Amino acid sequence: MSLNQYAIQLSDYILFASCLFILSGSIFISIKTRFIQVRLLKDLARTLKNSLFAKNSPETHQTISPHKALFTAMSTTLGISTIVGPVIAIHLGGPGALLGFLLTSFFGTAATFTEVNLCIQYRKQLPSGAIMGGPMQYLEPLISPGAAKWYAGCCLVLMTAWSGAQANQLAAILDSPLLGDYRIPTFLSGGLIALFILTCLIGGIQRIGSLSAKLVPVLFALYIGSTLWILLCNLDQLGSVLSDVFRSALSPYAMANGTLVGGIAATLRWGIFKGTQACEAGIGTQTIPHSMAQTKDATSQGALAMISIYTSGLLSFLSGCVALITKTWQDPDIPLGISMVATSFKFYFSYFGIAIVILSAFLFGLGTILGNSYNGSQCFGYLTSNRSAKLYLAATTLMIFTGAITQVQTFWAFSDIILAAMAVPHMLALLLYTFRKTEPYAVRS
Repeated sequence: MSLNQYAIQLSDYILFASCLFILSGSIFISIKTRFIQVRLLKDLARTLKNSLFAKNSPETHQTISPHKALFTAMSTTLGISTIVGPVIAIHLGGPGALLGFLLTSFFGTAATFTEVNLCIQYRKQLPSGAIMGGPMQYLEPLISPGAAKWYAGCCLVLMTAWSGAQANQLAAILDSPLLGDYRIPTFLSGGLIALFILTCLIGGIQRIGSLSAKLVPVLFALYIGSTLWILLCNLDQLGSVLSDVFRSALSPYAMANGTLVGGIAATLRWGIFKGTQACEAGIGTQTIPHSMAQTKDATSQGALAMISIYTSGLLSFLSGCVALITKTWQDPDIPLGISMVATSFKFYFSYFGIAIVILSAFLFGLGTILGNSYNGSQCFGYLTSNRSAKLYLAATTLMIFTGAITQVQTFWAFSDIILAAMAVPHMLALLLYTFRKTEPYAVRS
């Protein structure tokens, strides 16, 4: 077995174990907070409405409005894995794997609320007016300064690696045979993507927040609208599809090529694995943009943050249902990944459907790179006391370009191990805080 195969196999086992731990922790937090993800739904809607329609924006040069903080966090969460992950999980683990996405989304909202609540409580403002936020700020008092530095170091490496990986996927999409004569060489697309991200990062949180506030609603509406249309065209099959999801979770069955899929083990293995990767609940990365929100109400911002998990779960669920209805997940002639999604859309929108998928994937991926790069900059700032920012900009730009033009699968596999190394101590901090909290979070009447 090659080094690449060893790395991938090891990362799969480690990451699945950590994802299972994160889900278990999220279930505990849900119970301890008396299912805060349900109790705060009204507060969530009210906070979003107030932020969207505020007459006078409370933003400063260093902060953004609460809903822009949400959209910036969503741009990181709603990546290519949100729409492709469910299809891969279903292909490898059967239709029952879709339940894993629902479990991680529902219970993960409680973990996301807790971490964002903490980030508002513990964020720091420097004499220059700059905000220092993210898990590092609350890990330091809750666990130790060493744990905070460990998280920042792991997160810095992970965000940089993820940015490179997303750039690789974007470059592959733009150079895909699906585009025919309009293919763009990876060298050119990689350079343009890197330059665009660099320009946004130089503009700071204001530019990133404004772009995310425009980008996220458009791509969300585009993809949601398309998937809903496919489901509406197949309402008569929806019942049998949902039945297949539950039946597959209970008992494995053979695909056309003889491969066994389904069963409780496969449902947990692939559904929770891919579901946690898609929503990032409990990992702490979403707290960084939320730390920049111009608000003192930690509860309301935490409630607002739950939208990103719910929307991620909805997108994943709809994408999975489309794959089940069109049965592209069973076709051995279709490459595993975004080609399956594109083929599903082509059935109902012809070549315009391929354009929808490519555009959606491109916007999803671009937003994710931007969000990851900003998160990495905050971790770099924490480790260097906000010095040498230009060094980070140069490094992350180089990684994005390098990731776009090269195949470094072993490095991406090791990045999953890094994710586990930062996510487990972070979840331990959330559990410790929740366990010590004697009063449930209040809900405004």
